[in-house]
Amino acid sequence: MIRDVDISRLDPVDSAAMDRWYDLIVETDRHDVPDFPTPGRRKHLGRFEHPWPATTEEALLAWDGERVVGAASYELPQAANLSALHLELIVHPRHRRRGIGTRLLEEVYAAARRHGRSLIEVQTVRALPGGIARDEAGYVHLTRRGHLPSMTSIRSRCHLADVSHAEAPSPAAGYSLVQWRDAVPDEIINDVAALQNRLLLDAPTGDLAVERVTYDADRLRADETTQLGRGHHWYSTAARHDASGQIVARTKLSFESEDDTHARQRITIVEPGHRGLRLGLTVKAANHAYARSHEPALRFVDAWNAEDNTHMRAVNALLGFRPVDGWSVFQLPVPPA
Repeated sequence: MIRDVDISRLDPVDSAAMDRWYDLIVETDRHDVPDFPTPGRRKHLGRFEHPWPATTEEALLAWDGERVVGAASYELPQAANLSALHLELIVHPRHRRRGIGTRLLEEVYAAARRHGRSLIEVQTVRALPGGIARDEAGYVHLTRRGHLPSMTSIRSRCHLADVSHAEAPSPAAGYSLVQWRDAVPDEIINDVAALQNRLLLDAPTGDLAVERVTYDADRLRADETTQLGRGHHWYSTAARHDASGQIVARTKLSFESEDDTHARQRITIVEPGHRGLRLGLTVKAANHAYARSHEPALRFVDAWNAEDNTHMRAVNALLGFRPVDGWSVFQLPVPPA
């Protein structure tokens, strides 16, 4: 039963509310995914000042007195995927099973109807068979109500201390490596944008109803501005086809919290005409070495890959990644009022 819990729309300029919401995120992560780095305060505080391109965000907070015990933040795409609302809903571990999550979800349904959205996309964590335990409250709540995940990704982790740091393999004959930190160099940005579009074409999406966003140089620069504004920094390695000068493979390792012992493996993609030459493995291994040379504190790298993306998961395994947990994405139809 819910007692003395009030739900209100967040005013982003209310610094006290933002701080209490951040405290909730930290405490919830420590319980649900204790091996995660502490969420970045700058990233949290910058979410409204530095929104993702063509996206707006709103948030609802559940208050028990002066304490925030639950939160629902949702992003509303403004260019593609106009039927979708991307939700992150959390409830403090000590306040679960009081109906707070259900009340927040009902308020999100109402917001979705106001914004003309018909699908709510939300992600939950679950344990893998034989793996470490996870609080599966979100997954259980949705599946017991008849919802099925539209896609599941496996999070794998590389413990760099357990990996042999032999010299990264050289690229295949006729290719050379290009490396950079943060913003893409101007002279290759169009090639990198083309690779981003290829990734969106090739990446497994399971049963998700999703429209792919088109990338060009301007969209890439806008994404970079958001990431830098939220305190991210990152390292990239690409493979250039020497004969044509074209960038045909690229990978990225991103630091998204104040804890520089952790990084997240982001994009890895190879142009179809240049596959079969181990360029994906080559750029990833070289990028790990590149990042380590500038980030001596780096100890762990996490990667999320679709469950059925067996090729990339095999590449990651060669680099020392081992499965940790599963992340299921649900698309919930918005019920009528």
